[in-house]
Amino acid sequence: MADTLRRGGGVPGAPGKDGDTDPEMVAPKPGAQPPSSQPPAGRSSTVPPAAQSRPPVIQAATQIVGSAPIALEPSPAAAISRSLHDDETRMRPAARPTARQPAAVRPERDVPSVLVAESERPKVWVATHKAPPDPDPRLILVREPDSVRAASFRVMRHRIAERGDPRVIAVTGPGSRDGKTTAAANLALALSEFGRARVLLLEANMRAPQIAVLFGFLPPECFSVQMQRHRDRPMDPWSIVEAFSPSLHVLAVKPGESNRPLLDAPAFAIAIEALLRVGYDYIVIDTPGVLGSADVNLIEDYVDAVILTARSGRTMGRSLRAAVEQLSPRKLLGVMLLDA
Repeated sequence: MADTLRRGGGVPGAPGKDGDTDPEMVAPKPGAQPPSSQPPAGRSSTVPPAAQSRPPVIQAATQIVGSAPIALEPSPAAAISRSLHDDETRMRPAARPTARQPAAVRPERDVPSVLVAESERPKVWVATHKAPPDPDPRLILVREPDSVRAASFRVMRHRIAERGDPRVIAVTGPGSRDGKTTAAANLALALSEFGRARVLLLEANMRAPQIAVLFGFLPPECFSVQMQRHRDRPMDPWSIVEAFSPSLHVLAVKPGESNRPLLDAPAFAIAIEALLRVGYDYIVIDTPGVLGSADVNLIEDYVDAVILTARSGRTMGRSLRAAVEQLSPRKLLGVMLLDA
């Protein structure tokens, strides 16, 4: 495995069964030479060769090699196989997890104070959802647990630990269909694999939610509704889904609902602080695209780190550069390249 790791700390991109490759995380080490903006011989590039004078992280982020992406069309919300209550679902109070020891230094978050005692854990009601017989192909660690692509997400888990082990991680991309939800879901699965950590996968994409469709359940209560209620009543219980294993919880936006409010930054900050007190080791947040919305800039104020996704052959270099420049360089871990 050591021979497959990139020198700059990235996740390798090796060909899979169908010619696709693993996600690749690119983030240069201090003092490392910036990568060349020229694509490999014989391959086309969607990135214009004008990144020579850019900062290393931007220069690295613009190197997207064009190839035919894998078509992973999301299923419509109406095609959800069954709701939680039809799938032998049982509601129960969540067991209080034992939180791991925090890292020596954690990135700071600007979170409004919540007027509750720090020792009081929020109550959580958990609905159990078992893995369906035919899970969504985008759930790589469930469909292909022994594949090279699945191994890449496990390597990414180690890369994150090496870079300060951030506890709250936002996964975003320049726009739509850049692999944000696929990356967030598989990263959460990798972090929670074999019960090594208690992980919450949180959906903050109010406009185009996909998490419930991806995992094949209907949320008992929409995260957007719960977030607004907890702004006024922070000690109300949370309703969360245990997806596939006790170590992975999911808090999703209910698909198909209209008139959903825009992201409320103070309410979101209160929600993150409350959910951290539940005792999760990691919170992975699936966010909207960076460009054309201010939601990600609001979200990054309350997270420890941001991972940017790009899909080979689809994500344009100029869009990726614009997204990198819009995000805080202090929190950007790197770029995850899908379908290379």
